[in-house]
Amino acid sequence: MRMGVSSTFVGILVVISSIAFAAENSGRRQEREYPFPLPAVRQALQQLSAYTGSRLPTLDGFITTVRADLGHYERPYYEYKIELMPSAADRTTVRLKANVSAWYSDAQSGESGYIAFESNGRLENDLLDRLNELLTKNKSKIATDPGLVAQQIADVRQKRLEAEQRVSELETQLQAPQVPVGQNSPTEIVSVVKVPVPIFNAPEEHASVLLRAQSEDEFEVLEHRGAWLRVKLGETGSGWLKRAQVQANLGAGSGDLPTSDKAEADAFAVIREMVSPFSGDWTRLNGKQALYLWARPEGSIRDVAVGQKLKFVERIFKERYREVTHSSQNPVDGVVVIFLDKRGGVAAATLEDIAHWAAGNLSHTAFLKKCSLDPPGAFENAGNGVKASVP
Repeated sequence: MRMGVSSTFVGILVVISSIAFAAENSGRRQEREYPFPLPAVRQALQQLSAYTGSRLPTLDGFITTVRADLGHYERPYYEYKIELMPSAADRTTVRLKANVSAWYSDAQSGESGYIAFESNGRLENDLLDRLNELLTKNKSKIATDPGLVAQQIADVRQKRLEAEQRVSELETQLQAPQVPVGQNSPTEIVSVVKVPVPIFNAPEEHASVLLRAQSEDEFEVLEHRGAWLRVKLGETGSGWLKRAQVQANLGAGSGDLPTSDKAEADAFAVIREMVSPFSGDWTRLNGKQALYLWARPEGSIRDVAVGQKLKFVERIFKERYREVTHSSQNPVDGVVVIFLDKRGGVAAATLEDIAHWAAGNLSHTAFLKKCSLDPPGAFENAGNGVKASVP
């Protein structure tokens, strides 16, 4: 009898210890330092496919929340958010966190959608252990690999060049009079007159070119400085172009959507994005690089109209297409939007189809039929009657 009580007590301690371990590791990034240079660590992570998400066999044992309704969750998936920080010339700190999600579906209540979960630290610790094993195994090769040494030198030179350019830009800004656009004045929008128009990182002829504007590109003006204009690039960036190469768009400022459509398109906000190989079943993007974006409803709204979701997808496709085509970094073949609202849903389109649609070579109806909208019911627009393709 005493042995039974003792065994039960030990079992309870094991359960409590497991719960305590999960609570201790939840919501925090796992961090570990390795005695190897940053290029070697990055290369090892790439060999371990750490930058590519993958599916889980089950949620059980990988998340902190203990749920009784795990049978309602399908297609569990995880991916890592990784930060590499050189703590010395030959030491690198790896900080990472696993994002876990799954599709929830309950036939009785009719509820469905993608749900995000907090990792219990098992995925993170497993990757850090495998990384240590791989680095230790290849230690002799890393120490003498001339390619890694060359990469280190190139990284240092690039950082020094960026620092020098930044100092030059700040010095120019201090010397020249600044005439910022008033915050209370109407938004000033300009479009290019003759393509391509170079956009520089500083208001001078010999500055580095950030991108080259193409036909129909429009920019919000942030500042006037003599013959130069500073224009907005993306959410936080900016660049400089010559005033003579653009023209003002009278009545512009609200974008290319009507007021009502813009309000619908702004019902969602992008909370995260990344470039990764396409992992879905849609054949048109199989094995290709895709720009992934996660969107959730603005504010406290958890359920929005179907038409709002479709408007948001169309706006995001056009915006990201323009950004991707003007950037030489992370080339992609398509855009994928994952919704985190009550209905959920995934929208995907190839960059080629978006380009034909934006140029007017593909009608709105034809474009939607080429997209992958899953499930179709989450994106049907009562006003156009379009049925999108299913992946």
